[in-house]
Amino acid sequence: MNSQAKVIKAHQSSYANPVTLRENETVMISHCDLEWRGWIWIRQSSGNAGWAPQQIFILSAPDRGICTEKYTAYELSVVPGEILTLEKKLNGWFWACKKSGESGWVPEENVRNIIA
Repeated sequence: MNSQAKVIKAHQSSYANPVTLRENETVMISHCDLEWRGWIWIRQSSGNAGWAPQQIFILSAPDRGICTEKYTAYELSVVPGEILTLEKKLNGWFWACKKSGESGWVPEENVRNIIA
């Protein structure tokens, strides 16, 4: 993808301790997000919990999934006017990178003026 976008609406990271998953890690799956389709609430064996995209899991039981790739739920805090490099789009969110090098998730609705 690697296009640029301008932040039009501030976003503050919601989680102080975002989940970070390893490939082949097994997690407990609780429920789906009703606001953001495609995201599920998971709990790691460490007890840490958070949202993750359902596409990266293979169900091993009705309430368990195996992660198929490395993943972090780290969200970027952004302010209007910032320019981001968008690297991936998933379920209404972008994985983006700031000029400082910090990367994380930002809601799609918070950015505009994408320049290819």
